[in-house]
Parts: sequence; structure tokens; C-alpha cells
Amino acid sequence: MCELSPRSEIKLQGEALVVEDNLIIAMEAEEILLGLGSPRCHVAATVRASLDILDSAPVAFALLDIDLGEETCEAVALRLLSLGTPFIFASGYDDFPGFSDVFGAVPVVRKPYTEDDIAAAIAGLANA
Repeated sequence: MCELSPRSEIKLQGEALVVEDNLIIAMEAEEILLGLGSPRCHVAATVRASLDILDSAPVAFALLDIDLGEETCEAVALRLLSLGTPFIFASGYDDFPGFSDVFGAVPVVRKPYTEDDIAAAIAGLANA
């Protein structure tokens, strides 16, 4: 998924997936993941589109917005867990009522986030 360089900078390896229903935030997230080394970044705004990407692309890492308007990303996160694909959540909220406790160890970055926030969360995954 990623390597830590001698300077402890994150270097993503493999394709990434951004699941985000806000176009501007999705574009910014894509730019961040490409900047962290991902050679390609797929972007989806819905659970269905996300699952279709996971069925057809070799995704090595994902950044998931928890609240996608009328749905949550829970089904996508469960699929990623079953595939063994590392991921982190993003959210503008502090509480996620009804969201599965199975994701307790998955890092959550708070919106608005920066490249440093994403890199730190990924480094936490790499060190776990």
C-alpha cells in the first residue's frame, strides 16, 4: 500500500479510490492521493459506483467520506475489509450514529483535511 521514506514521507503504491459526494472535496482528495504517489485515483460519489470500481479496478487504498448524503459508505468499507484493502474515513462530523463498531480501528480525518492529515492517517495504518 505505501512505503515510508527515510524522511517518513508517505509514498502510496497502487491505485486509490476516493468516495466523496462533494465534487470539490473529491477533486481535492484526488489531488492529495496523486501527490502522495498513487499512479491513478478513481472517484465515486455513491456506494453503487464505488462497489463497481472495486469490482473492476485493482484498488490498493481508499479514502471514504462517511456520510454520502442519503447513504453512508458502510457497504464500501465492509467490502474493503473483506478484500484486505487499507482505507481511512473522512468526515465533517464528530459522531456517526448507527455506523458499525467493526470500524473502530480505522482512522478518521476531519474535514477540512490537508495532505499532512491524510499522510499521518496513512502512516498510522502502515505502522499498525
